[in-house]
Amino acid sequence: MLHMYASATVGDLGRGVGADHCPVGTNAAPQPEKCAKGLISAPADLMEFVAGLPGREAARVLGLSKGSVGRLRQGYWPDDPRKVLQAWERYKASRGVVASGWFLRKVYAGGQVRHAGHAYTATGLAARTGQLLAVSRSADGGLLAQTLDLPAERLSLTQLGAPA
Repeated sequence: MLHMYASATVGDLGRGVGADHCPVGTNAAPQPEKCAKGLISAPADLMEFVAGLPGREAARVLGLSKGSVGRLRQGYWPDDPRKVLQAWERYKASRGVVASGWFLRKVYAGGQVRHAGHAYTATGLAARTGQLLAVSRSADGGLLAQTLDLPAERLSLTQLGAPA
């Protein structure tokens, strides 16, 4: 049989046949029909949100049916939660929900950092003019700054006078 193709060019050879056309092809293991396609349970922030609003309002805001929101409130979590999770992510993105409490701020001349309409400073910031800091609220309500350039330092910021 090999001799009949010996003088054929590449274009003269027939097209190959895939495994799906063969009577005894090999296929990957079949996918189970009912398998989880996302999280096993609802995210805590979603459940808190749904419980905090009237059902009709939560359904309108999320773009889900009243029945879906009612089932969520009763603790039901669907096998395929992709639609619910997409609605929740879309809502969070539209509201600018911040997952982190850190903000990037620039150090201005004189070692000043501006945050929330106020000017702040700390010892040694004047030497870091033009650099960026990561700023967050500390446990006591003040501001904490982490330098991003080396040498890394963590500084407690103090407010300078009235709002800038």
